[in-house]
Amino acid sequence: MLKPRRYFVQLGAAMSLYAGLLIASNRIDDAFHPEGAVRIALALSPMIGAVAAAWVILRAILRMDEMQRRIQLEAIAFSFLGTALITFGWGFAQEAGLPGLHAFGVWAIMGSLWGLGVGILTLRYR
Repeated sequence: MLKPRRYFVQLGAAMSLYAGLLIASNRIDDAFHPEGAVRIALALSPMIGAVAAAWVILRAILRMDEMQRRIQLEAIAFSFLGTALITFGWGFAQEAGLPGLHAFGVWAIMGSLWGLGVGILTLRYR
């Protein structure tokens, strides 16, 4: 059974780890300007927090009841399709002069659509 308070504490800890590693890696990179494999490892270090957050989210989904899982599945499908359409359209718009879309922007779109989908579907299935 999903315990929301516990979930948010664990997710908050994982995201804090991500943010701390991101800030630290940026400051270390700015101060020491490492090169090669060290720079790549440093740049990837925030992924430890991101993987921890993904693990917390996956465990939460596995602890949900059938209705909560259905809402999450439909929200993820909405997010996937919406992100695909937006990024595909953006790719065509780049030919007309729009700037390139960075991978960080794709995650923001995907996460926003997932949250929107969960909100809408939660209201729908009440």
